[in-house]
Amino acid sequence: MDTKTVFIFALILGILCPQYSSMFERYLVLMLIVLMFLSLLDLEFTRKIGNKRDILLILFFNYILLGGFLIISGSFLELEFFEGFVVLAVFPPAVAVIPFTYILKGDLRLSLIGESVAYLSSVFIAPIIIFIIFGERVSYSGLLKTLFEFIILPMLLAFLVSKTGLHVKIKNNKEHIITLLMFIVIYTIIGINSDEFFKTEMIYLFIIGFLKSFVIGFSVFYILKKTEMKKRICFTLFSSYKNCALSAAIALELFGQRASLSCVIVIPFEILFFIVLSFVVGRET
Repeated sequence: MDTKTVFIFALILGILCPQYSSMFERYLVLMLIVLMFLSLLDLEFTRKIGNKRDILLILFFNYILLGGFLIISGSFLELEFFEGFVVLAVFPPAVAVIPFTYILKGDLRLSLIGESVAYLSSVFIAPIIIFIIFGERVSYSGLLKTLFEFIILPMLLAFLVSKTGLHVKIKNNKEHIITLLMFIVIYTIIGINSDEFFKTEMIYLFIIGFLKSFVIGFSVFYILKKTEMKKRICFTLFSSYKNCALSAAIALELFGQRASLSCVIVIPFEILFFIVLSFVVGRET
């Protein structure tokens, strides 16, 4: 069963059969740390970042364009949903950008380096923006603890393990473990919020989720039509994908259950966007 199908199944199961999600809630932090560690193992921790203009474009598309859209559009919603969209905006792009780049035959090296720089940048971007917007409403020590747990610790572990022979042993089963953990994380976050999904205000979250992936993603794809296809694919993915599972867990810790909904609600649109983008890229190449 491919990853996209597993994620969709987790979403459906979380809505239709949520009663078991509370069993996993207490393990969310641990699962996210392991998930982030495994996902970051293949990142390129190197001083040679290549074309700096391309890296700056990745940061612009992911944090300024996409992040700005999420913050502005979320500001029209109730506070809990706005809090969730701010977290989604200031935390890193989805690690799935890397395998998606590979599948679409994009610039994999640019994707790897861009992801590394984006993760390192989030350590500085996230606390600054969150405190500018929310001020004393957020515990400074709590935010630092969250950053350490979900970003710094997994990245440090990934860097250390990547320098050892253990990396090769982990790599053989890494994809299956990541898929399983993502399934549990998505199911848990959807399940504990399942009562909220059919409320009227959810329609606004669905609209933002659609605009985030399809409108922004394809706008970048077609605006960059004169750019080499490999880079064009990479920029498109970074302009439309955020690490929703990570952001949902962080929003849950910082702001509570309803805030995490803003991060989870966009997952189906990211999956659908990749399917449609695959078709469009295949037609143009």
